[in-house]
Amino acid sequence: MKLEKIFFLTLLTLTSFFTYSQDEDAERECKRMRFLAGEELKIKNYSLAASYYLKGEVLCGGYDAKNYARLIGTLRNATNQAKKADKKAYNDTLIAAWDRVENVGFYNINDDFVRALAILQSTKPNRIKADDLFTRGIKNIGKKTKESYISYFYYNTLSMYSESATPEAKEKFKDKMIRDYFELSALIRSANMSDKTQKTITSYFNTAIKDCDDIVLYLQDFIKSLPEEAETKKNSIYSAISLLENKECTYTKEYLDLINLYVEINPNSLDAQIMKSNALLAQKKYSLAISTLNTAKKLAQNDSIIETISYKIASAKYNSGSYSSAYNTAMSIKGKLKSKALIIAGNSVGKNANNCGSSTFERKCNYIYAVQLLLKAQSLGESTGSTISSFKKRYPTDSEIFDNGSPSSINLSCYGISINPKQ
Repeated sequence: MKLEKIFFLTLLTLTSFFTYSQDEDAERECKRMRFLAGEELKIKNYSLAASYYLKGEVLCGGYDAKNYARLIGTLRNATNQAKKADKKAYNDTLIAAWDRVENVGFYNINDDFVRALAILQSTKPNRIKADDLFTRGIKNIGKKTKESYISYFYYNTLSMYSESATPEAKEKFKDKMIRDYFELSALIRSANMSDKTQKTITSYFNTAIKDCDDIVLYLQDFIKSLPEEAETKKNSIYSAISLLENKECTYTKEYLDLINLYVEINPNSLDAQIMKSNALLAQKKYSLAISTLNTAKKLAQNDSIIETISYKIASAKYNSGSYSSAYNTAMSIKGKLKSKALIIAGNSVGKNANNCGSSTFERKCNYIYAVQLLLKAQSLGESTGSTISSFKKRYPTDSEIFDNGSPSSINLSCYGISINPKQ
């Protein structure tokens, strides 16, 4: 028994020695790999440095937070330095390293964007994972998000939609495309990003979403889930309005609902009132449009804008059949839109001819004045089409002029002017 105990203790001692020796060798090799990696970093040989760090990770049984940060940084530089043909393989290695770092709790969420981009540029992109990272990244830094990441994020959304294998999946990602578009557009606007970024995501959106009905269907939920914060809410609504305008969906009830919400948030905003008037005009609600334009006119401080609003009011009055009022508003316009306003005035006089004058002869004389206005517009460069010739056919005939005493001047009481019927 005594001999057996001695043998057992001897065996245990030898085993412990060899185990300690192996551990010591592994630790020595671990440190050597990290040292060699550091030497390669001095000459910016990132590929070989990354190889040493990866070997060291195995020999060290994993790294602490600082050494994992060195590994990730070196792999990123190696990936950037790699030839185009090798990029995907390097990204695969980088992604796997990030996964290991995340599993041990050392992952830095500030890497979300570059990690998502690496996933999209890997051998087999995990688009769902990339989407999660982009989403978290945007939530994390908001307006500081680089514009390129906005484009990559939304392109990935489009790819998930395009690659959907079932109708159910396609419908799911269609909804996501609409939701993401509104949210990203609001961010682009609030962060004062470039028009190029907005056009890029709009082009992706238009690739998949072509029908007003698809958008309107989503808007019902969109309106209910608008953020509480005023500025974010305003930008979200503006983005939705712009989208509906681009898609020519201005005839929908939801479009006007969004406009009204926008005006509610910005009651003293000239842009908001103009947007509302445009929506009402598109839906031929002329009386409400004119009221809104009058509000906008009070808010405007620029003569050119006031002139534009006045022209819109004149046009709305004309389209609503209020010809006398349209004429008066059109004749008050003196700036760059005067020529266009004269067309409204001339057409208004012609349309209102049967309501102005106590006799057929006097009523026909209105067409002479209408043509005078249209000719003036024509002399200023406007096209009048066939209206002038049409009105001239309604002039009083020579016999009618003779029967009424061949007057050289007839007063048009509706407009406070006199014309010569012998044209």
